[in-house]
Amino acid sequence: MEITHAVINIMDKNINSAVFSQKELPLREHLVQEYVQKIVEKFLKSECITFGVEQSEPALYLASDEDNFLMRAEQLTQHVFESLAGWQEVPTGDMLFIEAVDQMGANYVGMLKLDYSVKYTHLVDYDDNNQVVNKIQKNEAILPAPTQALNTGIIIKDQKTCFVRDRKYKDVQGNWSFQENVLEVKEKQVKTSDEINAVKKALKSVAEKYDLPAYEVAAEAQTVVYEGIGNEGQINNEALAQAVFKENYTAKQEFLAELDKKEMAKQVDVTANAPIFEKKYQKQKLKLDNGIEITVPVELLKNKDVIEFINQEDGSLEVVLRNIDSIKNSF
Repeated sequence: MEITHAVINIMDKNINSAVFSQKELPLREHLVQEYVQKIVEKFLKSECITFGVEQSEPALYLASDEDNFLMRAEQLTQHVFESLAGWQEVPTGDMLFIEAVDQMGANYVGMLKLDYSVKYTHLVDYDDNNQVVNKIQKNEAILPAPTQALNTGIIIKDQKTCFVRDRKYKDVQGNWSFQENVLEVKEKQVKTSDEINAVKKALKSVAEKYDLPAYEVAAEAQTVVYEGIGNEGQINNEALAQAVFKENYTAKQEFLAELDKKEMAKQVDVTANAPIFEKKYQKQKLKLDNGIEITVPVELLKNKDVIEFINQEDGSLEVVLRNIDSIKNSF
């Protein structure tokens, strides 16, 4: 990905004003190009909420040609700054605006909030006798590392699809979020991970009610989730119910009813974040009560030639590993 335009505007709560840059960042400088590029690439590789650009007036303005790049950056920085007024729990940060193009020719425009962090550093000073005095000072305006995932921001691809990272902050005034207070979205979107967690919670609740073994439920569910993400870019809740509850019609209906109560769709769309969740669910970590932990690739979970779970007469569970040619131990 090549960053074609970038500018950073400072939002300083201490002076109650935003400081707007009148020139773009010098992208010919390797340090600047590398930093901005890595920030953008890390953002797009992190879990994002996605929706159409028409859902947000500020997003439409960001992606438009209504004003030049610097003017749009200034107007939107002021908009963000005003949205933060009085919200003490929302961290101070700079606003980074970018335009970029990837190897496939897709165009991107973004507005990313770079939250400050506090770091300590040394300072070389001189006393009244002109003697060198090395000191320690605190810097409260350290920008995020280029490998760090940002909490809030938006990147728009080809003036159509918004990729948003959002974090909710609670204050005496209520809740502040990037979606609501900055983007002013018409219909608030939910993170894919939150949707998946809601499905998992409902699944676990119904499975416990019908005394289904937790390890069997996890194995069946993770297989369906992993295959759904890889093959279709979605998690089909009806397929999940069928795999876990099989011929237990009542349990299947209770599970789907739980999701209906939460107003969840029959499929969880993970297309925009498929690589993230495919990697997350490609292995299952088993923690046994005797302290042993086993990580199993999901495609082997139901292969009894490799691993088998056997219920003993006394109610205990035996885990059998088979066809092992070698064991590698990291010390």
